[in-house]
Amino acid sequence: MAERIRADISKGGLQPGEELPSEAEYGERFEVSQRVVRDALRTLNNEGIISTRQGKRAVVGSLRPAAMSNYIRFLVDTDPSAIDELMDFRALLEGHAARLAAERVTDDDVARLRQAVAEVVRTGDDLEARVPADLRLHELIAQLSGNRLIDSMLEVLAETLAEERRRGAEIFQSAGIGHEQTNDQHLALVEAIAARDGDAAERCAVEIVKRAGSYWSSTTFHGQPR
Repeated sequence: MAERIRADISKGGLQPGEELPSEAEYGERFEVSQRVVRDALRTLNNEGIISTRQGKRAVVGSLRPAAMSNYIRFLVDTDPSAIDELMDFRALLEGHAARLAAERVTDDDVARLRQAVAEVVRTGDDLEARVPADLRLHELIAQLSGNRLIDSMLEVLAETLAEERRRGAEIFQSAGIGHEQTNDQHLALVEAIAARDGDAAERCAVEIVKRAGSYWSSTTFHGQPR
């Protein structure tokens, strides 16, 4: 039944936020009980395909891979070595996102990127402001890539990446390392995208991730030796 509803959403061209037929309507259409429909909707809700609401019709979800998001958070929380895998995953996604953004960016997009990176620089050592500003910059690059899957995967990583960025920044500060080099790397990334240089943009994005990863490899995560 869940597969039928999933196909119904796809064939019907429903967009995120649009309402689905009622349980009764689905039951009549597919000749099953409302309990079966309810169980199917619960399955799709857990997968992030739809969003159920108490007393209201279910709506199409944001189409984010919720199960993957939960898995990544669980993996990083329970296995200290998984942060290395997360960094590898980030490098793959963010590097290619930067390349695609460089190929597709408009002048208006460049202005938005420069404003976003300027905000990162302005935050200085204020981690409460710096971490969300950093995330907004990378989220913008993902959106400008034009690849919905890359954008979606980086979105589901956002919560984990926020924690990773905060801890990384704390590691830098505890080691007496300022944010000047990180700022320079982000400025170089934005200018590479602005220059429509895909090779340089990808290289800059990967270097940012690798630099963060290098500090993780020599410290602790969740209190456990690295």
